[in-house]
Amino acid sequence: MDAASMNSISISLDRYTVRSMERVHGYLSSLDAGLIAALLSYQDEKNLQGHLCEIGVHHGRLFLLLALARRPGERALAIDLFEDDAINENTQHAGRDRALFANARRLGIELSEEEIYKTSSIDIEHTDILTRTTGRIRFFSIDGCHLYQHVENDLRLAERTLTAEGIIAVDDFFNKDWPDASFAAYDFLRQTDAIVPFAITSSKLYLAAPKVAEQYKVALSKRADLAQNYCVQILGREVLSFRQGMVKRGYDLLRGLIIRRVS
Repeated sequence: MDAASMNSISISLDRYTVRSMERVHGYLSSLDAGLIAALLSYQDEKNLQGHLCEIGVHHGRLFLLLALARRPGERALAIDLFEDDAINENTQHAGRDRALFANARRLGIELSEEEIYKTSSIDIEHTDILTRTTGRIRFFSIDGCHLYQHVENDLRLAERTLTAEGIIAVDDFFNKDWPDASFAAYDFLRQTDAIVPFAITSSKLYLAAPKVAEQYKVALSKRADLAQNYCVQILGREVLSFRQGMVKRGYDLLRGLIIRRVS
């Protein structure tokens, strides 16, 4: 891929996080959106090959970011029941059966039938994912059911489908409302040396193979546009921790309210 194509993808990712993301209902913060865009741009810069996948798509707020990072021959696989649950039913976040497709059309993002997998991740094998994508995954977002067996299952699916340079993003790590997500991720990390944490926010934990994890840390630490970072210890490893100041969080909240009101 030439430099112009890679730059075009970076521009599309930045445009989405700055201008379009707030129009898509969901829980992805601007901090994590910026972090994910930076990681996808780095993969693009280094011409790292692979597909993209998310378990638990909701209205597509994060998934559309992955879709924008596709290059020729790559797919972004959306795994979800695409049905409302008790938490989102009768709220502004209802309508999962049509929201992703409506948002994609509105933003001019084309999705093929092969990229929509209407199922529960607990009912599939890693080979089903590889068949759908026709290859391994370079960015895998886990944001499905937050019960222990589901998070554990989804981490194994990600591990078995990941490229050598692939990234796993685990949602709601350390969220007090979903403790099983933390316990499942922690147990998974204690049982393997092949996948390690390299970055953490108040919402997500980012994982990769040890060698590339260090490369991702270096790349992220050089990004002056990201929120301040410092190192914390997780299972004996130094992990970059990112946080936003109160002023930036307040600005993002106000800006999101304004964008949703006028859109």
